[in-house]
This record gives sequence, C-alpha cells and structure tokens, in this order.
Amino acid sequence: MNQNQQAGGVLSFNSQGFQEVVVETSGASAEAITGGVQVNIIPKDGGNQLSGSFAAAYAGPSLQNGNLIDALVARGLTTDISIRRSYDFGGSLGGPIKRDKLWFFTAQRWWGASRYLQGSYYNARQGTLFYSPDLGRVSHNNEYFEDHSLRLTWQAAAKHKIVFSLSEQNNCSCPFGLTGVGGVNAVIPAPESRGLHVYNPQYVPIVSWSFPATNKLLFEAGASANILNEDSRPQVEVGPNDIRVQDLALNLNYGSEATNNTWSGSFTRRFVNKFNYRVSAAYITGSHAFKTGYYLQRYDLGREGAYNDSNQIHGARDYTFRNAVPQSVRIWAVPFEVVENSTAVGIFAQDQWTVKKMTLNLGVRYDSFNASVPAHHLPAGPFVPARDFAAVDNVPDWKNVNPRLGVSYDLLGNGKTAIKASLGRYVPFTTAASNNPASNQASSATRTWNDSNGNYVPDCVLDASVPGANGECGALSDTTFGQVRAGNTQYASDALTGFNKQLADWQGSVSIQQQLRAGMALNVGYFRTWYSNFLATDNTAVTAANFTQYCITAPVDSRLPGGGNQICGLYDVNPAQFGRTLNLVTQASHYGNQTDVYNGVDVTVTSRFGTGGQFAGGLSVGRDVTDNCYALGNPQLVFAASNTSPPTVTAGTTQPRTTDFCHVSPPWLAGTQVKFLLVYPLPLGLQASATYQNMSGIPVSANNPFTNAQIAPSLGRNLAAGSTAQVRIDMIAPQSQYEDRLQQLDVRVARIFRFGKAR
Repeated sequence: MNQNQQAGGVLSFNSQGFQEVVVETSGASAEAITGGVQVNIIPKDGGNQLSGSFAAAYAGPSLQNGNLIDALVARGLTTDISIRRSYDFGGSLGGPIKRDKLWFFTAQRWWGASRYLQGSYYNARQGTLFYSPDLGRVSHNNEYFEDHSLRLTWQAAAKHKIVFSLSEQNNCSCPFGLTGVGGVNAVIPAPESRGLHVYNPQYVPIVSWSFPATNKLLFEAGASANILNEDSRPQVEVGPNDIRVQDLALNLNYGSEATNNTWSGSFTRRFVNKFNYRVSAAYITGSHAFKTGYYLQRYDLGREGAYNDSNQIHGARDYTFRNAVPQSVRIWAVPFEVVENSTAVGIFAQDQWTVKKMTLNLGVRYDSFNASVPAHHLPAGPFVPARDFAAVDNVPDWKNVNPRLGVSYDLLGNGKTAIKASLGRYVPFTTAASNNPASNQASSATRTWNDSNGNYVPDCVLDASVPGANGECGALSDTTFGQVRAGNTQYASDALTGFNKQLADWQGSVSIQQQLRAGMALNVGYFRTWYSNFLATDNTAVTAANFTQYCITAPVDSRLPGGGNQICGLYDVNPAQFGRTLNLVTQASHYGNQTDVYNGVDVTVTSRFGTGGQFAGGLSVGRDVTDNCYALGNPQLVFAASNTSPPTVTAGTTQPRTTDFCHVSPPWLAGTQVKFLLVYPLPLGLQASATYQNMSGIPVSANNPFTNAQIAPSLGRNLAAGSTAQVRIDMIAPQSQYEDRLQQLDVRVARIFRFGKAR
C-alpha cells in the first residue's frame, strides 16, 4: 500500500477493502527497516463486473457469559460484565468506469468497542476538589473508528498501471488511556481524568505505478501521505476550572487531565503530516531474484502558533492529596507545543541466489535519519515567561549500514528436509527529534504543600521567582523550571550522531523443517535477538556523594513477596542539592555494560488432512533478559527496569536500585505459549473451526506511597522535598510474578448460503 505505518499515528485499516493480508515472519529481507513480523495488506481493485459485499457484527452485555468466581470477589470485583458494546459493519462496491481501462472500488466501514472498567466510577462530586464514587455510573471507554475509501485503477498502457486511492477517517480513543489494567495498589484513573482523543480529520492519499518492462524486469514507484489532526479534549463533565487531583489513600486520579504537557496528557491539539516515497527495480532470472530500491519519509510535527492555550492543563497545576488532605502541588510549563521535522532515507539491494540445493539471501540496507527543529516561540503562561528557541539541525543525524543474510539448504535433496538460518541488523523506526530545545526544558516542578489554613489553596509563590520554601509550600523540585536556557536535558554528540551508533538490534535464527508425510510438516526453530547502543541519562549537576541511601519496610500483605521485609537500594538527594538538574544523555557504555537478549525456541506442526481439513499449532518457549545494573550505586543516573533507551521512569514512581530490579530474568514459563487452530468441512455445506491458546498471565506489579515519617528513621533526616513529601516505591521486582495463565478456546460453525449471484 506504499504506506509505512510504523509511528504512523492512528490510521486503522478498513478490512472491507482487503484482497489479501500477507504476514511475513521470515528474516533477512533488506526491504524492511525493522525486524520482526511484517504485514503487507493488498487492497482490492474494481473489475469489469460490478460486485459488492456487506458485513455486520454486534455484541453486547447480554451476549457475554459471566465467570464471577469467589477468588475474584475476594479481590474486590463486584461484576464481571465488561462488554458495553462491540460493533462492526460496512460494505464495499467495485466495478468498471471504462471496461478494460479504468475501474473503481469503494469501501465503507464503521466499527468500535466499549467496555466497562471494574473498580472505576465517575465522580459524584465533579467540579470540586473531592471525590465520591457514583456507584450507578461505572467507568467505560469508547473506541470508535470510521473509514471511507475510494480506489481508482487505471491501465494507462499495456504495461503501465497507475492506482490512486484516498481514505478519510474519523477515529476516537474516548477517553485515551482509560484501560483499568494495573497491579497491586495501582493508581486508578477516574474517567474525568483522561481526555477524549479525537483523530479527525485524517486523510491518506496513495498513488502507485508499476511497469513490467520485460518478463524479467519490473519497475515500481509510489507516494503516499498521512494528514492527521489529533485533538485531546476534556470530557463534558470537566469544566475549565477543574483541577486534576491524585489521592494517595484512594490510589485514584480524578478531576481533570494532567499527565504531561503534550497531546497525550493534556488538552491540546497537534498536527501531523507524513509523506512517503518509494521506487524499486526487480530483475529475476532462473537462479537470481535481484531487487534494489529507495525509500524516503518526511515527517512534520506541529504547526507554529497553532496552539497557545495555557489552559491545556487546567490552572497549569495539579494536586496530590492523602485522604483529601493536600500533600503537594505540581506546576506546569504551559502553553506548550512541539514543532519538529524529520527525514528518513533507506536504500537497499538484495539478491536471492539459488545454487543447487542451497538458496542464499544476500542483502544490505543503508538507513539514515535526520531531524531538525525550526525556530519556535511559546507565549507566556501562568508560571513561565514567553519562550523563544533557536532552530537546531542534526538532532539526531544517524547513519547505519545493516546487513541481511539468509540461507536455506535442502539437506537430502528430495525437498523434504530443509535447514534455514538468517541474521540481520535492524534499527528502530522513529520520527521524533532527540534534542528539541522546547522539549528539553523542565516541563513541570513540584512543591510540598502544608495546607495549614485548610482553604485548599496553596498560599505561596508557586513559580520559580522564589525557588526556596515559602508560605505553605516547600522548595521547588527543579530550580531550572521557567528558565529559557539550553535545557535541563542535553545530549552528547555520541547520542546524536555517528555511524552505526543508533540503538540497534541483531536478530538471528536457525531452524529445520521436515515433511512428515504429504501435507504435514514439522518446524523447529531457535531465535535470538540482542540489542546494542543503549543511551543513559546522567544528572551532571550532582554526584553519587550527594545522595543518602535508605530503606523502607514493605506492608504486610500476602500478595507481596516477603511482605513486611525491608526494601533497600533507595536514594534521596541531600537537601543542599535538591532541585539541581542538568541531565546529559550519552552512550550507556561510558558507565558500564547494558544488555537486552531474547532466546526462544518454537516447535510447530502444520497439516492438511481428509477432505479439506487443516491443522496448525505448536509450542513457543522464550524469554527476554535485561540488565542495566551499571546504575547500581550511581543514583545520579536515571534508572528504570524497563530498559528503554534512554531510560524513562513512570512519573512519580521510584524503583529500588537492587539486583532484582536491574537484572530482569523472567521465568521460562512466562514466555511459554501453546496455540493451535483446526478447520474441517462438515456435511450440508457447514464448516467447523476451533482455536485454542494458552499463554502467560499479565505481570504483577505493586507500588505504595511512603510518607516522610516512614522514611526518615532509615534516612536519618527528613526527605529533601520536605516533611510532607512522599515517595511512591515499587515493591515487586518486574516480571517476577504473574497472574494465572490465560486459556482461551473459540469454537465456530459456519455455513455460506448462496442466492443466485449473492452469497
């Protein structure tokens, strides 16, 4: 379709227009920038005969069976009805405009899903700073999608075909991020605390050209675009003066949205334009299948001056309470908007070469990625002055050469036993600039808040004009907040430029495929993926000597491993250095060795039997082991068990710097899956099918807010943020515990009815 959808926003494909979906799992292709599964969607074309189709599906609560067992009731679940509604309907029509010359095809589809979120309720006291659950209104999300597509196919000449298509979509995640999934003691969002993300309008025009010059030589070219407006809106219950509150005792966010100051966590709008261009040539002979091509993507984010509303976070602040008692206030650098541009280029060449019993796939790909940020002005807000940022280029400027190699060998020469191997280097697909001056400023800062007069107003100077404690508030957590400067995050040259310095992964596999009998094959494969070129974030304004280590005592809870035991490896910056931030992003290899390695084995069987029966299934065992223990004993380094690059931490959550958190090695059972499908035709034109899967449950997580009173005895002083401060701490090592395994069996019996030309 000419449309690389990685990092492509929220385009949802219209299945009414699919002719075929090809899922490519084999490695070694130089055409793809990234590794892993590649999906190629082949759309329908109109023909000389007018034809169409219609499909509809619906499900609601009455069509869902219950499974409310005692174990779930004991965990607080009151009902297990989760489906609110699920629907999918649409149709297509195609035919000739001019026979043998010009055809049309149009597809229309409306679909969506909405489900209830157990344990989450609307706020009966919305419009105040307090929360009471409206037990008659269970939270629910509402995802809806709408696509209208038109495709024109023109046989311009005997060997020249030109295709033009246009899709217009109206989609919504309403509200965005309201999933209801969390670990033990997880913070639950009330629906009012999440914005409605409306993606409308969204246009995807595509044009492509193909020219089979000879029976051996094929030329192809094309261009496409994705024009998107992303609009994050408050829900109807949320007024312009409603402030977002997190209550630590309730483990609840409510009131309004204030997760971050970008489109995903505030009420704002962003504009995205993406343009793709490609050209390729293929030459095929008896023993060679050679292909080379060029790919270009241009990505433009934001529009200067398009969004300057300081109320994108209401009041430019949010509060933290404990049992309705104020604990802290966070102020935000709004209005805020990101404007940046990027260009990605890919050039590849590959040859599939057959030599007797061996087939070689020899490929190489050159990838470059360059981003720039135009000069940018942000107006003043409640807590920040007007800000002007100069243009910057080459942020980053990556260049990579990625080999792709594969081999297949017919072991016995009879076509029944094949040994295959592949090895390739891949870089992640990205569109974002790494060193945007506006993004490198402090986006927020926090003060502790002792509401001594009980008026629920922070009676103090909140902004950076008075960085220290004053009135009811403690010192500002980031003394760079509100300053227009190089930013509190800077990038070293090795984090922005270089040859083969970008985060990359190698993917290798070895497998053997054996025909057991006619129509039945066994495949056993070993797969390994490992990453390199990790980035680290170092707060150079402080050193390890500027921190004091402490421990906390975990609550006594049967769900916690070693509940009541001490958790150590926690650090608090010394009061004299509190609020000092000057982050440097650079290669993690300067500090130690960071690793991320996956090993897995798949055993699968495919079979065709009887009169049209099909079976496919098998066992997959694997695990991903990560290690960033270089951060132990170095509290000035940002640490996260997620192993992202550079590392990021869930806002407001602290992870102990211990081996359990820095070396994550899940049990093999967690990465074990069993799946199969069975299809068999029955008499009377019926067809029976079944699918089964057995997979690991979701990882268990748990965190808890600990007060200064709980921390101070071990720390030997008050927290640097003040005596009313608290720290939310993870208490279960990542991927060490899991919910019960999931088993799912789907059985279906279907029959196609024919009525003349219709079915």
